[in-house]
Amino acid sequence: MFRTSFRQYSTRVMDYSKFISKRSARRKSNLIRQMSGIYMANPDLIPFAGGLPNTETFPFQEIDVTYKDGTRHKLTGKDLDVALQYGHTEGYPPLMKLWRDLQNRWHSPPRDDWEVLVTTGSQEACSRILEHFLDEGDAVMVQVPAYTGTLGALDPLAPEFIGIEQDAEGIVPNKIRQVCEARMRDGLPKPKLLSVNPTGSNPTGAVLSEERRREVYALAQKYDFLILEDDAYYFVNFLEHRPTSFFSMDTDGRVMRVDSFSKILSAGIRIGILTAHKDVIRQITMHITSGTLHTSSLSQMLVYKLLNTWGPERFEQHLGEVQSFYRKKRDMMVSLVEKHLTGLAEWSVPEGGMFIWIKVKSIDNVFDLVMEQFVANGVLVLPGHAFNEDIKDPDQHVRLSYSYASPEKVDKGLSIMARLIKEHIRKNNVQGQ
Repeated sequence: MFRTSFRQYSTRVMDYSKFISKRSARRKSNLIRQMSGIYMANPDLIPFAGGLPNTETFPFQEIDVTYKDGTRHKLTGKDLDVALQYGHTEGYPPLMKLWRDLQNRWHSPPRDDWEVLVTTGSQEACSRILEHFLDEGDAVMVQVPAYTGTLGALDPLAPEFIGIEQDAEGIVPNKIRQVCEARMRDGLPKPKLLSVNPTGSNPTGAVLSEERRREVYALAQKYDFLILEDDAYYFVNFLEHRPTSFFSMDTDGRVMRVDSFSKILSAGIRIGILTAHKDVIRQITMHITSGTLHTSSLSQMLVYKLLNTWGPERFEQHLGEVQSFYRKKRDMMVSLVEKHLTGLAEWSVPEGGMFIWIKVKSIDNVFDLVMEQFVANGVLVLPGHAFNEDIKDPDQHVRLSYSYASPEKVDKGLSIMARLIKEHIRKNNVQGQ
């Protein structure tokens, strides 16, 4: 019923020109990249235009890859040439088609005028989007606490930073409404964009509830802002069913969805995928032609070969295995946090991601404790300051990752933390007397 009602408005056309930054408006297309793309699509043409290195000079005879389930691929001949050569800026076409099919399978988007763009990790996609739309002083809404990569991408752009608070269910829609109404009342420009990490939020582990997702999208329509849906942990959630994406609600073309292979296949392979209206994809593609040119052809070939061999059902099985693995790691971490930090800290059980967000009680600012005492005693955690717009602001939080450490090391690390927190509180109480 809901999806059908969305589809009847799917012909609406967004005016992206009012959002584009002055910097991006000055970008020019790369003619060499255009000509190279024409040749890659039709290799029978006589290639005088591009500076393609001759593959005969590459010192690789074959690349043989064996996956854990026994799947094996040997890259030779034409496949090897493609994997080692310059590629399309948009991505390896077979991988792009495969991902478009998966996006339709997972999200059933109400529009059909969207495209995908392969990027060098999801961070590149997010950074390019922010650079493309934000000028200095533009208002941007960001969930807080915010992922450090988002803060790092925003800082040089010098926007007007508007933090939108989170709770255990993710960002609070009413905060967005209050911000937009106040700016309209005061005659200030409306925010251009909302950057949100809706599933397994980094650092809190919150998953934005279904009701709130729909409310946030309705607010985006009402106040006319774009949504950057940074969903790197979409497949690392601990719910019975995957959350409804903003992309699946997007009747206007105002959502730019970012997916990542880092958490589900490999972090070092450096592949992310941006899904957005074709006009946005075209503009970001032009941006990339003046930067990285394109994502690693070898990485794209390896991912395509694996997913094409697996098919959607086997890929879904793998995603379920990843989800189950991290759910067990989450449960282990929560159990040991309860064992060691009960009475010393507060937390919510994360519904996704790889982190648990801890508020240390009775300590107003944990920075020195974390950076000096914890480190000196062999425990590395991130203080909450890393996720604040201003790192100098006092913060009581720490982010603990449960993705990698063994139960034995988690147990040991938390016991050390508990001891140091107690010593710090006791020392301050003595000094305060």
